[in-house]
Amino acid sequence: MNQNKMPFWKHIEELRKHIIHCLCAIIIAMIILMNNKYIIFDYIIFGPAKTDFITYRVFYKLANSFPGIHLNSVSFLDKNLEIQNRQIFGQFNIYVWTCFIGGIILSFPYVVYEFWKFIKPALSDEEKKYSLWILIMVTFLFLLGIFFGYFVLCPFLIHFGYSFRISYVPKNIFDLSDYISLIVHSVFSMGIIFLFPFLIFFLTKMELISYSFLKKYRKHAFLILLVIASAITPGDILSTIIVLIPLLILYQVSVYISFQTNKKAS
Repeated sequence: MNQNKMPFWKHIEELRKHIIHCLCAIIIAMIILMNNKYIIFDYIIFGPAKTDFITYRVFYKLANSFPGIHLNSVSFLDKNLEIQNRQIFGQFNIYVWTCFIGGIILSFPYVVYEFWKFIKPALSDEEKKYSLWILIMVTFLFLLGIFFGYFVLCPFLIHFGYSFRISYVPKNIFDLSDYISLIVHSVFSMGIIFLFPFLIFFLTKMELISYSFLKKYRKHAFLILLVIASAITPGDILSTIIVLIPLLILYQVSVYISFQTNKKAS
């Protein structure tokens, strides 16, 4: 049955079916994560809180390869973070919330696939040819953002929060909910931000923006990206630059995508 000739309520019914499939996938992924809580929390969530985290070890190796750099001036954590829970149901609430967010991340490729199945009948034969590549690229960009947020952004944010002191009198003992919020916000926000090229492609296809527009306002875009990078990070120069670099790369990729999309349309 051609979806273009379906009445509006049929479209809603079809969309509801795909949403239910997505919710089921998220719940299944969430249950899988809940049954492996020690792996999820001890090895993944609390990984950046340990001195032997892979990012720190790589950084130390890079620092050792440059004799002029003293490790004491560039080291990350000199000991594992002290994290405490001060709420009766704090650990349980964190357990459920973190597994839910993890379920969304884990099931994201399937969610994108369900969305693609919903819009597929409305696509032309030519659009169907490259829609699968779009599906793959969206999944790749999201996962790339997740890995960047976890392995790059989180360690630098933790390092800044751990090393910045107004005085050596107060001890840095971090709250569990604050630490989890930092990890989830950093990882999930970078996954969404890395979908920026797909958003530009979508807006270009709708003729809301164009290649000339992106090229003309490149300097304005740089300022906006700088504000976004500052909003994501605590505001220190190093963390801001680390986030800004991939954002600028994504913008350049978006300009190229917009150029190719306008070229094919003309």
